[in-house]
Amino acid sequence: MEFPEVSWLHLPTGPLAYRRAGTGSPLLLIHGWGGSSRYWMGAFATLAEQHDLIALDLPGFGESPPPKTPATLDTLTASALATIDALGLEQVTVGGHSLGAAVALLLAAARPDRVTRTILASFGLPRSSVEAGVFAGLHTQLRTNAALWAPWLSLWGPWFTMLRPWTQMAWMTPPWPIMLASQVVYRMNEIPYAAMAIGVADLVAMDPRVALEAASSSGDPIVIVAAEQVRVPTLVVSGREDPLFPPTAVMALANTLPDAGLLLLDNCGHVPMIEAAVPFYTSIGAFLA
Repeated sequence: MEFPEVSWLHLPTGPLAYRRAGTGSPLLLIHGWGGSSRYWMGAFATLAEQHDLIALDLPGFGESPPPKTPATLDTLTASALATIDALGLEQVTVGGHSLGAAVALLLAAARPDRVTRTILASFGLPRSSVEAGVFAGLHTQLRTNAALWAPWLSLWGPWFTMLRPWTQMAWMTPPWPIMLASQVVYRMNEIPYAAMAIGVADLVAMDPRVALEAASSSGDPIVIVAAEQVRVPTLVVSGREDPLFPPTAVMALANTLPDAGLLLLDNCGHVPMIEAAVPFYTSIGAFLA
């Protein structure tokens, strides 16, 4: 199936871009920090015959404009829920990558009546109470910094939007895509340059205020609370070579969830949907069957 064009929803949280195609049970896909709905191209190629796929651009990412309120996890989760409501979906499976996995957890915890299953990719939890405390302190500091910088970044926002096409073109030229992708990708020799360029284009397209506010969600204790509340069947999948969430952190997440299956992909970094697309989507298809 061809990758669908962007459609628009006008939500209480603001305009939101999304892509939709396929038939069957609905699967809502949520990208991570610096990403967009384009991260899920492989899903539309492999899962659309069995599932109604909805891949959104979170507010301030991809084509979606930034929210008027701070881009906290609560704000992003509200946008995901509003998407489900606007599309008239009673129940969905929610899949998320990295930051998107945190949003999926919060959505499943808040609305167990609407979320039937979750797929959590490239995400983990603190491995001890000491580590949780360190991350909570980091979250507090980042959130304070984001609040201080937000007014200035908002003023710069219109200029950023105007210059974005030229900024993207500059960053998509060698060697930038390779240099940036190598920070999170393990199988560099197997990734097409075009895929790396798209990833960099999405990265630099982020609204600067949203980028800082969303990054400040790192270590937010509400994620641990949400994980402890989720009861739906869950697939946790990640690369063994992920530099952001090592296997021990991923296993901490899986062990917190009462009904979770765990898949660790060999020779794979932080972007399994691109680095290990075949086993990644095969495992998802089997989980949803």
